[in-house]
Order: sequence, then C-alpha cells, then structure tokens
Amino acid sequence: MRTLLLGAVTTLGLLATTDASACGGFFCSQVDVDQIGEQIVFGVDPGTGIVETHVQVAYQGSAEEFAWVVPVPEVPELFVSSDMLFQQLRARTRPQFQVETVYNGDCGWQWDSGWGDDFDADNGAGGGPFPASEEDGVEVIAERNVGPYRTVVLRASTSEALLTWLQENNYDLPDSLDPVLAPYVASESYFVALGLLNDRDVGDLKPLGMRYAATQPMIPIQLTSIAATPDMRLEVYVLGEERAVPSNYLHVQVNEAAIDWLSWGGNYEDVITRAADEAGGQAFATDFSGSTTPFQGMLYTEGRFNTSAFDGVTDPVEAMNLVMGGGFPADGTTLGILRRFLPVPEGLDEQSFYNCVECYAEQLEGVTVDGTAMGAAFEEEVVTPLRDAESLFSRFSTLSRMTSSISPIEMTVDPMFVFNPDMGDVSNVHSATVEYDCRDGEDVTDAERRVVLADGRVILLPPMRFFNDGDVTTAEYIEDATVYAASIVERTSESGLPEVLVDRSADIDGVIRENNDNVDDLFGQSACGGCSHTGAPVGGLFGLLALLGLSRRKR
Repeated sequence: MRTLLLGAVTTLGLLATTDASACGGFFCSQVDVDQIGEQIVFGVDPGTGIVETHVQVAYQGSAEEFAWVVPVPEVPELFVSSDMLFQQLRARTRPQFQVETVYNGDCGWQWDSGWGDDFDADNGAGGGPFPASEEDGVEVIAERNVGPYRTVVLRASTSEALLTWLQENNYDLPDSLDPVLAPYVASESYFVALGLLNDRDVGDLKPLGMRYAATQPMIPIQLTSIAATPDMRLEVYVLGEERAVPSNYLHVQVNEAAIDWLSWGGNYEDVITRAADEAGGQAFATDFSGSTTPFQGMLYTEGRFNTSAFDGVTDPVEAMNLVMGGGFPADGTTLGILRRFLPVPEGLDEQSFYNCVECYAEQLEGVTVDGTAMGAAFEEEVVTPLRDAESLFSRFSTLSRMTSSISPIEMTVDPMFVFNPDMGDVSNVHSATVEYDCRDGEDVTDAERRVVLADGRVILLPPMRFFNDGDVTTAEYIEDATVYAASIVERTSESGLPEVLVDRSADIDGVIRENNDNVDDLFGQSACGGCSHTGAPVGGLFGLLALLGLSRRKR
C-alpha cells in the first residue's frame, strides 16, 4: 500500500488543544481554549515500512453521541497517546516573533493616552462484541478496548453499507458522511471506528496512536470536510531523517512585512490563512524544521515518575500529595484517574477539592483510596504513553512542523508529504526592531515609528494615536498596507530545491515603498530616521485611511 491515510470526523467537534492559564493550583477551571483545527503527528520509518501516527481527539457533546472514524491502509496497532506530546510540540515549535524596541529622542509617557492593540500579548456507545462476518457488505476485522475507547476495524464493499453498519451499532454519524466515505471504500481502505466505553465520559478522551505499514503520510481531508469549519487550522508534525514537505499541495513562504510585529506576531494565523488562499487554498507553510535533539527528554526521562510510591497508600491526602508532587501532568488524564479513585465529596467542586484535599479532612473521614491500583493507573495511562511518545525523538533525527488553513470547499485533495534532503532547516524564531522617533519630549503615542525587518527592509507606521483616533487596529492597517501574505508560492518534492511558481518579492517591495511614501508625506517620517516636519497636515489621518482603503472598522 502506497499511502498512509489519517483523518478524523466527529459529529459535533473538531480537534483542538487547550492551554491552562495560571491560577495558583494543580487544576484550574479557567482555561484558554485555542481552537486550531486538526493536530497530527507522523513518524515515518522507510527502513521498516511502518508509519506511526498520533491524533488529538477533542469533542463537545454527550458521551452517547461521540463517534470518530478514520481510514487506514492496513490493519493498525492501536494505542493511547498523550496530550502532552501535542502541548509540548506546539509550544516549542510555535513561531516566535521577537521584537527589540528602540526609543530615539526624549519620549514622553502618558499611560492614559491609549496603547491600544499595539501591545496586546499574544460517549459511550456501549455494546459489542460486533458480529465478525461479512454480512451486509461489512467485514469486522478486529475489535478491542483501547484506553477509554471501544474500537473496531472494518472493511466494507460500499460506503452505504459501512455507514449503515456504523449507525446500527451506535455510532452517531450523519447520512451526509456517505459520499465522503466512498473514495476511501473504493481504494479498499480499512476503517477504525471509536466509541466511548460505557463507564467513560467525554472528559476521558485521549489522543489516539496508530502504527501500520505505509511509506508516505497522508491526511484524508475529504473525510474531515464533513465536520470542518471555514478556514480550519491544520497543524502537521512529521518526524523522519530529513525535512518533510508537501508533495501534492503547494508550499508558501510568508511575507514577514505582513506580520504585526507590534503585537509580537498576533496576526500570524490570519497571515497563514491569507497566504494559503493566495496559493489557491491548498498550501502549507513551514513553521519549523530541524533536529529533534532539543526535544529529547521533554516528555519522559528514567526515574521522572515513581508510580510505585502509591503502593499500599490508603489515605486520600497522602495519595493526592503523591499526585501533586510526582510531576504528573495536570491534564484530563490525571483528572480522570482522580475521579475514579478519589471522587469529590458531594457538595464540593473539583477545582477546590483537588487543589486542597487536606482542607476537607472532615468530609473525608473514613474514606480510603486504593493507592496500589491508583499507581497502576498512572503507570498505564500517563507514564507509558509519555514513554512511548518520547521515543519518537530518539528514533527520528528531524522534526518538521507545517501549518495550513483550509475550508471545506477546498478539501478536494488529500494532502501528502515526502522527505527532501536538499532543503534546509527552518527556524521558528523571527526578529525585528521597532523604533520610535520622539521630538523634544513628544509623547510616545504621537511618535513616528518604523519596523526594521531582519533583512533590512523598513516599514513606516503612523503614530499610535492614529489607530486610536481612526478606530483601526494595527493588524488591519498592516494587512491593507502590505497587500500580500505570501512572498513565495512554490512546489516542493522529494529532491532538489522548490520550483518557484510565484515570486512577489518585487511587488512587496513596491507596496512597502508606497506605504512609506504615504506615511512620510502625512506624518513627517522617513526611513532614515529624520523628521521632515513637526506635524501631520490637516486631514492626514483620513487621507491615509482613504489611500489604504481602510474604513473606520471596530476592533
């Protein structure tokens, strides 16, 4: 089989990651949810012909309605993965926009004059066993429980037969899935279907891992389209011996002049969306590609977790202290184990209780825990997945992260990836300098500004007060002023340098010059740092708005 297929469809949710904000306790009820679409990790070993995949599964809805289906080329080995793999990879490869700020002259500071946007930071379908037969055009290949899931591997003669079988066996999937299943049935794919075990709920969801024979990773985006939203974020990590690149989607290089450096790249995901659209909607940008050495040890090291310390423990406070002091991640998996072995007394909320178990000694009088079983659960559900995921960074020498933004109407071709030994590393760290030119104690909000990119290009920006008075955000201004999100659109393959299809470098330089001329004329700013006059002409604010085609948009 030539390709690896990977994708997911849920009835009510898309894949996502959550990053907990600091709240002073082990568990926090307030979290910032970063909805990014699908996150997938591939490890490709051409020597063994095995591809390992990890998919993060997120879902909002009832446990009974949870259903997840993915096509695969061969019967896979299924295992539970770890949310920490995705959290750590995303945090360590996230594009960073480092800004050095320089103040020229004697700048005044009026904190009530408005800094504005410039400084904003960044189910349980129980049942089974299933009939192992080929009746009604569906063959049950294998079934087993994996972590919180009951899983079944199927083959079908028609998409209608497959969908009917899934629906009749308590997988809550819509009839509209039939046409998108059809291409995968026609290619004789196998299908992995997940439901939640009867004693588990949606809080027990975990990433799923799969290993099977394949040579090239593929994302069955056509199947994903049934549950996708417009401009769905797609984040792909590929581990191997060389840099990974798309083979049937285009590749874009981002125009760094389109980045809102004043918010430290806060508009980066929007720039990716625009860049992909400029390439026709089917394109990836590379956020990072480099050695896996810096990632080694981020998930697991020998001796890091001592689950045997739980053996024989019966006291709830002692057990919770072992959890909090044992280095276990404060995530849904740990919370699920606590719910099973140390349930919250009636009338208390989880955050308060688990962050201070000793505070509720009265309510816990006579309560015991099975520490030995609890430690075994941590070993199986937390430590083993972390240990297995950690091995990716010793088995493979190179990690590549690629991102895209894609809408359902564009999900007509399944993206595939290959390794290219001729293309170099890509750093996720970008830098620029922002200079403020103050005149004779001028307030910093009235100062003329310029962004100096790492390649020496200079982008002039109006003073901060311009944005407040014009009710325009910096990101909106930059989008209109720089026009293009992609500087290069190219085709990549398994060898050689990319074939450049569109090079907008000269056009981008032209629009930067036009912007600089407009700003310099209206606000007296110049790229060399001098000031041609002391103030903006009457009507300068709205004149620049008109030149750029900006309206008085609300934030």
